[in-house]
Amino acid sequence: MKITEEHIDAMRSARHRSARAEARAVAELLRQALGRLGFTSDVAMAHDEKDDALFWPVLRGEVTVSGHPMVALGRIPLDSANRLAEILMRAALEEQTKKATTR
Repeated sequence: MKITEEHIDAMRSARHRSARAEARAVAELLRQALGRLGFTSDVAMAHDEKDDALFWPVLRGEVTVSGHPMVALGRIPLDSANRLAEILMRAALEEQTKKATTR
């Protein structure tokens, strides 16, 4: 796909600016939630150091060329990814249990 002046102008549209702001707000909410769970954005530790710290990926609020808001998540260390998966599974199970008991 060749980027044209129309694509560049579309990125400046109010709809795109609104979508980008929405995506950035969601990325910030994710940062806050991960922070409350004990994750940190400081990934400057050496590879040979073993630490129990949990690290999150780079979170960016973005917008597609067509104007859809998206949050991009970068790479995350395996230990942190496993811990995040455990937390999400626990939350999903709790949500399923709540739905089952309210029916």
